[in-house]
Amino acid sequence: MIFVFAILDEVVGAPRWLTQLLVYSTEAAFIALALTCINLAVRARDGAVQRWPDAIAVVGGISVTAGLIMPFEFGTVFFGWSGESVMATILLIPFYPIGAIALTLAFRKFMKLDAQSQHAKS
Repeated sequence: MIFVFAILDEVVGAPRWLTQLLVYSTEAAFIALALTCINLAVRARDGAVQRWPDAIAVVGGISVTAGLIMPFEFGTVFFGWSGESVMATILLIPFYPIGAIALTLAFRKFMKLDAQSQHAKS
């Protein structure tokens, strides 16, 4: 994600305020999406019939992961860190897929999708 906003800032020449607004808006969108998926997961767990429960788990896992890691990746915007310390946050990039897979599986387990799919097979 940091590369997308760096391209906007450096190559396209977008104003700094616009780049920061996009960073904050993207983080807010991830948080809103994560909260929506958590709400849908709670409903699915309580027995409400959900359409596309696997999609809820995948989107929820990805949005929670991005919402948790992105503020650290953009430490200069969110926390006022120096540029040198943000270079170390590039090491967080491999944790996006790891976190997304782990949290998607956690969503599935929370919604009891594994138990439902095994129950439907029998």
